[in-house]
Amino acid sequence: MNKKTLWVAGLLCMLVAFNAPALEKKQYKVFIVSDTLKPKFVEVQEGIKDALNSRLAAEGAEATYTVFDTKTDPATVPGILKAIKEGNPDLICAINSPGSFADINISLKLPTFKIVSENCIPVQSGVAKSWDLPGGNITGVGVFIQLTSMLRLAKMINPQAKKLVFLSWDAMTQINGWFETEIKNACRTENIELAEFKRLPSAEDEFEYLRKVDAGGPEYFAIMGISAWAHRDGSYADMAVEEADFVQNKIKRIPLYAYDEASVKAGYPAGTCIVWYDIGAQLGEKGFEVLHGANPGDIPWEYPRKFNLMFNLKAAKSINLKIPQYLLNAAYRIYTDYDGNFIGRKN
Repeated sequence: MNKKTLWVAGLLCMLVAFNAPALEKKQYKVFIVSDTLKPKFVEVQEGIKDALNSRLAAEGAEATYTVFDTKTDPATVPGILKAIKEGNPDLICAINSPGSFADINISLKLPTFKIVSENCIPVQSGVAKSWDLPGGNITGVGVFIQLTSMLRLAKMINPQAKKLVFLSWDAMTQINGWFETEIKNACRTENIELAEFKRLPSAEDEFEYLRKVDAGGPEYFAIMGISAWAHRDGSYADMAVEEADFVQNKIKRIPLYAYDEASVKAGYPAGTCIVWYDIGAQLGEKGFEVLHGANPGDIPWEYPRKFNLMFNLKAAKSINLKIPQYLLNAAYRIYTDYDGNFIGRKN
C-alpha cells in the first residue's frame, strides 16, 4: 500500500469517526417486555443484556434493566404501559410470543419510544411496514431461520428427499401465512415439491395426519410449524408431552425436521435449530445502534443469523435414517436418547 493510499484510508477513518454520533449519556434505562419468562425467553433477555453491556462498557457507559412479563394476559397491559410511560426508558426491547402479543398490546401503543423487538411476523401483525424498511419507531429480529436450511439438511441426509409436507396448527393464522410464503419460496429455491401445506385444528388431527404421511415413501419428509396445542373437545393439549410420546412411539419412517432444540431432544431426528441467546444478542446490537441515534424504522428487520445443527441418534435409528458422519462431526449437539443425554457442547 503506497503513502497516498494510506493517507486516503486514514482520512476516511477520521471522517467515519467524526460522523459517528457519540453516546449522549453514561447511564441508560432499558425496559424489556416479554410475553413469558420461560427459559428460552430468558436466554433472549440474557443475549440482549450481554451484547448491550459489552458495547456500552467500551464507551464508558452502562445500562440498567427492568423486565415486565405480559403473560399474554390483557389484564397486565395497563400496568405495564403506565410503568413504561412513567419510567421513560431510553430503549424498549420486546420479546413476543408467536402471536405478537407484546408488540400488538404494548409496542404499538408507545409511538414515541424507541423499540427493538423479537417478532417472527412483524408485517402480518401490523408492527412493521416491511422487513426491509419497518418504519415508525421499531425494528427487530425474527425467530424462524430461513427455511432453506432445513430443506438442504434433509437432502444432505437423504438425497432421495424430494417431497415435503408442512404441518401447523390452524389457530396460528398469521404465522401460517408467513410460513406458507416462506416455505413455497424455499421449495422453489431448493427444487423440492411441497406435497402439502396442512393446517390442523387439533392434536388428534395432527397425529392422524402424521400416521397418513408416515406411510409415504423415502422421498417424503416433514416439517412442523406450530404444534396443535388443543384437543378436539377444546381442552388444552400439552404437546411437549403428547407429541413427544407420539413421535417416539408411532412414527416409523418419515423424518421430521425441527427449528427448535426441544423438538430434537423429544424425538425429531434432526434440526437446524434456533440459537435463542444469539437472537437476543442481535437485538442488543440493534439497540446499541438506536442508542447511538439510528432511527429504528430505518433499520431492516432480520432473520436469526445463527442456527445449530442438532441430531437425535435414537430417533434417527427408530426410522432407519442414516445421518452422514460429516454432519455429525459438524453438529453442535447430538442427543443419544430421549432422556436429554447428549454429545457435544453444553452451552
